[in-house]
Amino acid sequence: MALVVAISFEASAFDPKDLLNGLKGGSTTETTDDNSSDDKASGILGALGSFVNNVTANSKFTVDDLVGTWEYTSPAVSFKSENALKNIGGAGAATAVESKLEPYYTKLGFNKTTLTVAADHTFTLKMGVLTLKGTVEKESAESELYFNFSAFGKISLGKVAAYATKSASTLNLTFDATKMVQLLTKVSSVLNSTALNTLTSLLNSYDGIYMGFKMKLQKA
Repeated sequence: MALVVAISFEASAFDPKDLLNGLKGGSTTETTDDNSSDDKASGILGALGSFVNNVTANSKFTVDDLVGTWEYTSPAVSFKSENALKNIGGAGAATAVESKLEPYYTKLGFNKTTLTVAADHTFTLKMGVLTLKGTVEKESAESELYFNFSAFGKISLGKVAAYATKSASTLNLTFDATKMVQLLTKVSSVLNSTALNTLTSLLNSYDGIYMGFKMKLQKA
């Protein structure tokens, strides 16, 4: 709990006791089942870990901070402007969009996505049966990421802007959906075309949307 309290944010925004009470289901009944107690404690610690990662995640990092292999945990969306987010009803609506993406990600194999970034800033993005390679750049710690995609390491497939926030072990990576769909269409022969077309229609219904992945750092 000391770790949570030490995080710098307004005290009124979140009360850690609410999280613990919610995880316990609001019950004050004691249990004598050691396994149940262990599972509950594990769940609390896991939720606290996720909470800490979310609070400490930010966009100020360099490409060097991405070096390693990151694996998919769930879909992610972001928007180019606060106005775009307000137009669909705020952060809660963004979460709803992520839920809509999930079944199509599964059909396309995107739920098995991994991103590996090397020390020379080359990357390999494996999205199910699709493997994309290239280089990633970031002009400053505060700027957007840019992924330069290529086929066979030589043929340019385009440059796609990406917005990302990260903590020590989590990464929210979202790409300009319009550009990403254009790229995926170029290589659509290896993807489920029906699922891709439906996903494209869904993304086109939102202005300024970025689509991508919530990821975690693989342990060495």
